[in-house]
Amino acid sequence: MNEKLKKNWIYWGMVVVGGAVAVRQGVSVLRLWKSGERIQEVQAEVKLAEEENRKLEERLAEITSPEFVEREAREKLGYGREGETMLIVPDQNANLRPQIPNTDQEPNWRKWWKLYIAD
Repeated sequence: MNEKLKKNWIYWGMVVVGGAVAVRQGVSVLRLWKSGERIQEVQAEVKLAEEENRKLEERLAEITSPEFVEREAREKLGYGREGETMLIVPDQNANLRPQIPNTDQEPNWRKWWKLYIAD
């Protein structure tokens, strides 16, 4: 019986060790699988960042071009080339509202005084 008991212990010991090895290998495979998914996510993020970088480089090339600088100086700053005469046309809509001359020469503080203090 001693021999049978010894074989039984060896058998169960191997089963436990084999189960532990199988569980550890399964955990490792699961980690690898999840890291593969993470790699795909990061690759997608890299593609988006590269596309954004390309657009920014195009915008930088546009902004640093002499044509863009000249156009911005003309439109926003009112600059012109040397020897040019700048003509500023008044806004046509500025005079649509008639100007009412101030015929009342009484100061505002006196108007308030009359309104709230004096009857």
